[in-house]
Amino acid sequence: MQTVGLIHTLEQCLNRIQTVGLIHTLEQCLNRMQTVGLIHTLEQCLNRIQTVGLIHTLEQCFNRMQTVGLIHTLEQCLNRMQTVGLIHTLEQRLNRMQTVGLIHTLEQCLNRMQTVGLIHTLEQCFNRMQTVGLIHTLEQCLNRMQTVGLIHTLEQCLNRMQTVGLIHTLEQCLNRIQTVGLIHTLEQCFNRMQTVGLIHTLEQCLNRIQIVGLIHTLEQCLNRMQTVGLIHTLEQCLNRMQTVGLIHTVEQCLNRMQTVGLIHTVEQCLNRMSHQAAAIFFFVHAGDSSH
Repeated sequence: MQTVGLIHTLEQCLNRIQTVGLIHTLEQCLNRMQTVGLIHTLEQCLNRIQTVGLIHTLEQCFNRMQTVGLIHTLEQCLNRMQTVGLIHTLEQRLNRMQTVGLIHTLEQCLNRMQTVGLIHTLEQCFNRMQTVGLIHTLEQCLNRMQTVGLIHTLEQCLNRMQTVGLIHTLEQCLNRIQTVGLIHTLEQCFNRMQTVGLIHTLEQCLNRIQIVGLIHTLEQCLNRMQTVGLIHTLEQCLNRMQTVGLIHTVEQCLNRMQTVGLIHTVEQCLNRMSHQAAAIFFFVHAGDSSH
């Protein structure tokens, strides 16, 4: 037919065949062309359809394939494109979906991937996103998750990371947070934990860091608190311990100081107490002399 000039293009040919009732759908047409050896693969078929101007964009191609019943879901469509070699990696897949306007944001992308069964857990999602180069660090990952509304607070973030098996203990969690630069000092860490409601008092905080093995003795604890600027003097330290209920009496206080090696003898203890008493005496009388 093409030789005698009755039909000059494949498009005219398809239209004529459909018109005379030989082929009623594009699916029948594709099957017929494959049967007679004109088109051997879906890739060739798509190329031919695009060549003759029936479909100008991949989005139109998706719509046409869905219309004729060749592909019913996006998953089938993507799988088919991978099969014929049009898309080889998930990155290409995401780029292609964004290109045709099917997915506009990462959130939509993740939802769609979860819907079609490509990604079942957040951990798989992290790994997949890191694999395709979308997210390179945990910090970027957390920021992106917060951006798309998956995680709104650090507490939710920690819980989610524990759920997916990325972090199993608070120690690992603190180490990871410090690693990615979210928290730079223990003081910031305390503040952040208090903010998200994980720790409400200093006592809880000290207990928690002792449990995870960050601080093994009260002496280490006092040193750490002094380091981060929470407590500057032993007097402040004792007051703070009394405030949080760790030490209720002077006797307990002295026993605790002896236990951690701050004071080794009663003589040292008396000297320390006498120095404090002398300082108080000097302060009081200095105030009297000012009158």
